[in-house]
Amino acid sequence: MGQVYFTPLSLQDNPEKIKKAIAILFQCTGFLDKIQPQDLIAIKIHFGEEGNQGYIRPQYAAVVAQAIQTKHGKPFFTDTNTLYAGRRSNAVDHLVLAYEHGFTPEVLGSPVIIADGLLGNAEVKVKIAGHHFKEVPIARELAFCNGIVSMNHFKGHLVTHFGGALKNLGMGGSSRAGKLLQHSSLKPRVKEKRCVGCRACLPWCSTQSISIGSDKNKAFINPETCIGCGQCLSICQHNAIAFNWNESSEILQEKMVEHALGVVKGKEAKTTHLTFLTHITAECDCLAKNEPPVMQDIGIIASNDPVAIDQAALDLANQKESGAFGKATGKSHLPVNQLSYAASLGMGSMEYTLKTVQVQV
Repeated sequence: MGQVYFTPLSLQDNPEKIKKAIAILFQCTGFLDKIQPQDLIAIKIHFGEEGNQGYIRPQYAAVVAQAIQTKHGKPFFTDTNTLYAGRRSNAVDHLVLAYEHGFTPEVLGSPVIIADGLLGNAEVKVKIAGHHFKEVPIARELAFCNGIVSMNHFKGHLVTHFGGALKNLGMGGSSRAGKLLQHSSLKPRVKEKRCVGCRACLPWCSTQSISIGSDKNKAFINPETCIGCGQCLSICQHNAIAFNWNESSEILQEKMVEHALGVVKGKEAKTTHLTFLTHITAECDCLAKNEPPVMQDIGIIASNDPVAIDQAALDLANQKESGAFGKATGKSHLPVNQLSYAASLGMGSMEYTLKTVQVQV
């Protein structure tokens, strides 16, 4: 049974209270006691997509780095490049955007590194015992570091239904090849009656698989070159993209979990998780627009168990208002295939105890 620590709060609270809550929750996990001097500790975080405000603020992330430094560890902040086209698809643009969002060494007190290199192909193939893969391509710097702190923002997701610790590590910790392996079985198509030929989806297709027909002025997706990343579905404002949400979604979740298994392999005892249940949106933080929250802020949770913390996040979101998170993401029932599959691989437990930690300033 996993142990999850919880502090209720809102982003409207005193920033010093939020920082103190992060420090206390991080201490509760016992991660600091495992750090050896000179350990290279990756703080895996999302630096934010352009125009999206769902990311964890850098001044709060810095609290974790400061705590690691008290144990003479060497923290660095990191994320990987995206599969889809945009400002996070290569390390140069990705870093510039991270700096624009405040993730600078001056603010963080630690360096910022893109874990899979300049073009997303700096990887290490890690052997695992999965159902879909026997080895997975993991971002190089996550494979070589001594420990990982996964800082997650809980939110909805178009394909995995929600994103938390497992997604942050599995999809966010794999190289571009790993992301392709996870998405490749999903093939969207255009609903011609709804398509208005606006071309908004074209620049977001990293394989240039979308074209506009000269006769009908409708978008067309080439199934031979489409990699199924789902970005066109995120961008389309006219509900003109149809997607396979059934078995393929479940398979993607399992593939994502297998990549998360590869990320933590060899450092399972030196990996921990902090999840922010604040500014909870129906769609992913990778969407290049500012999504409104679907419910009030809940708080922050921490655990060494990625399955338990994701299950707790999902439960807390739905307890806020019965079934509210599922309804907000367009699903009356959210599949938790990623959780049950991760548990079956020995990554953690869906059963947990929740300990509330009150913070006073």
